[in-house]
Amino acid sequence: MRKSNWRVGALLAAGVLALAVTAAALANTTQRGAAKADGGSLTVWLSGTYAGSTPGTSYRKWLDGIKARYEKTYPGSTVKFVLTPINNAQFTAQIAAAFASKKVPDAMLVYSGGYTTPYMLSSLQKLNDQVKQTSGFYGTQAAWDLSCLNLNCKGGKGEIYGIPNDLGTYGLFYNKALFKKAGIAAPPKTYKELLAQCKIFKSKGILPLAYGDRDGYSTDNWITHDYASYMAKGDISKVDAGKLKYADPKLVKPLEALAQFKKQGCVNADASTHENNDANTYFTSGKAAMVQMFPFVINDFQKALGKNLGLARLPQSGPNPGRSASNSFHNWVIPKNAGNKTGAWEFIKMAVDSKGAADLAAKVGALPTNKAASSQLKNPMSKFFLKLAADPQVPLLDSVVPLKVALLYYQQLQAAFSGKTPPLKAMQNVDKGLKALNP
Repeated sequence: MRKSNWRVGALLAAGVLALAVTAAALANTTQRGAAKADGGSLTVWLSGTYAGSTPGTSYRKWLDGIKARYEKTYPGSTVKFVLTPINNAQFTAQIAAAFASKKVPDAMLVYSGGYTTPYMLSSLQKLNDQVKQTSGFYGTQAAWDLSCLNLNCKGGKGEIYGIPNDLGTYGLFYNKALFKKAGIAAPPKTYKELLAQCKIFKSKGILPLAYGDRDGYSTDNWITHDYASYMAKGDISKVDAGKLKYADPKLVKPLEALAQFKKQGCVNADASTHENNDANTYFTSGKAAMVQMFPFVINDFQKALGKNLGLARLPQSGPNPGRSASNSFHNWVIPKNAGNKTGAWEFIKMAVDSKGAADLAAKVGALPTNKAASSQLKNPMSKFFLKLAADPQVPLLDSVVPLKVALLYYQQLQAAFSGKTPPLKAMQNVDKGLKALNP
């Protein structure tokens, strides 16, 4: 009897232990499931300026910081970054193929406006619910309109398909040491001054201006900022709507003025074989006196040139110099067929919250769209760009027009700057090409 009771007791104890182990295992499984439901592994495609986010770059250091936060918040989750082609035509083909096959990433960082809108209704997740469910989120960010249907967010009531990540505009970086060597006191304020300085730099064996225009990007960046010195507010919208032709003097005269940079030998002879960013090495290596670029290069340029780095407004050629052009540069988007939309939204929130945005400013020098972070900028050059972007005369043309139009426009800009096509003819070619594109 005592033996029997011992056996019963042992069996009961074993059963209790087994139940406890099972309960613990179920609890752990539930916790892991919850973490996966809230987080989970992600594949994130990087395009636009961030297509250059190779390991070790300032861009990648910022992104790796978000990745680390996400993976710490959701144990067991992973984030994989995939770099898309820097060339916009190649990226467009890749993304179109991905959407068609439904083999898409969980999140993407893409250029704003015209680079987002072609895919909104058919391929991108509408984000209004996510924005509304995240208390106060809409009010934390600036420059929303290029993230919404018809480029109008209507104060948060429009259809939202992207989350703005950063602001963009352009400035003239210059090498103070080379200016001193050439005996030039200050950077140029007009194209006329730039061309005059160009002769002086060349006489001293100094490359005046670093320029990368293989795909028309440098020419686009120069000219879209110069449009501000010619155009009235609303003119870019008229171009987009077909009410203002590309062959209009407001677009042709800036291109004619810019083409003189090439004709007078102010740029590197191989400008047409370099990408926009690729040509920066002429400047960071101390060979070129000036380069036109955006805020994203600030930290890298400061590391390369230190106290010799200067920054000024871009010179302009029009009757109203001193005006600027800017808008949001990049959007975070979630494809409709993404496998982990919940995790993608959590990742995006980390990228644009006050911590992620402050890190973007600190590690890259870029201008975050997060209002709290932008108000706390410390780098004087970032603050310079923020002031420049605060009240633009016009948005950037290639950010507004449909993607197919932008690609045609780049081709014709490159042809004009390289001297293959007269500026007026190049802009007439854009007007003619619009009929075939039917964007």
